[in-house]
Amino acid sequence: MFLVALSGTTTTMRTTIGPIRSNPQTRDFLLDVMREVVAVGRAYGIDLPEDYAEQRLRLADDLAPDMTSSMHHDLDRGNRLEVRWLSGGVAQLGRAVRVPTPLNRAIADILALRADGGDKPQ
Repeated sequence: MFLVALSGTTTTMRTTIGPIRSNPQTRDFLLDVMREVVAVGRAYGIDLPEDYAEQRLRLADDLAPDMTSSMHHDLDRGNRLEVRWLSGGVAQLGRAVRVPTPLNRAIADILALRADGGDKPQ
């Protein structure tokens, strides 16, 4: 769940975790991405506490501010992205159980043109 949120936010926002967690609007976005993952997991019967996303947000507060994700590095290098299996996977699994995942879908949609790699949109 945290990997989906960290990868999705740092890659789409093209920055490290420090600015994301420090800005109230982007911090809420990070938290809501995690909440979607929790909702999908719970719909599949995974026993996650309802406040699991809030618990994991504290992990973001403990990371070095210059921490980013491998997917963010992959985007910068023009490599193939894991977005189809991370946020894209959450969106697909959510559709199957009728759990809305608008933020994860947005991340997957935003990165779709770069998912196969390359330095220019495809």
